[in-house]
Amino acid sequence: MERERVRAETLQCRDGLAQEVRTTLSRRIINSLVSWIQNEGFDTVMLYLSMKSEVETLGLLDILLHQEKIVCAPVVDTYQLELTPRQIRDPKTELVQHPYGLLEPNATCPIVPISQLQLIIVPGIAFDATGYRLGYGKGFYDRFLAKCRDAVRVGLAYQLQIVEDTSPQTWDIPVHYIFTENGKITI
Repeated sequence: MERERVRAETLQCRDGLAQEVRTTLSRRIINSLVSWIQNEGFDTVMLYLSMKSEVETLGLLDILLHQEKIVCAPVVDTYQLELTPRQIRDPKTELVQHPYGLLEPNATCPIVPISQLQLIIVPGIAFDATGYRLGYGKGFYDRFLAKCRDAVRVGLAYQLQIVEDTSPQTWDIPVHYIFTENGKITI
């Protein structure tokens, strides 16, 4: 019940941010993240494609493609409850809308082997100081991240999404870093 309360309250706060505020804060988060990615030298990046009030990532997608990174995004299989990373080369022609409302690469985009992923950027409704996150409650990312132990995991969040405790479960996989408009949080 505590997880549901934190999820609902944090989502309500995030949804309450005005669109122009979300866009401004997202730019700050993405600019900080891009500098860090360049310094760390990641070449293969999986990122989520933002929906609703999440930290906006379409600009990040464009920047990483311009930098000639291998960029992929997850395709959501709601029957198997799995994510499959597929490479995006041209967002204008390769993205389709999933029934959940999010954009994802189409079926012609090549699958990127999990072993090649160096950096995985994950969404979340809430994050705590130990790197655990609350998502929408289906477990897609935790199951996926459990298979990607060698990849660096980064959460993107507005500062208001950082909570004291997400009450993690035994199967939850924490991120290594969280980027907010106030900078990088190292776990």
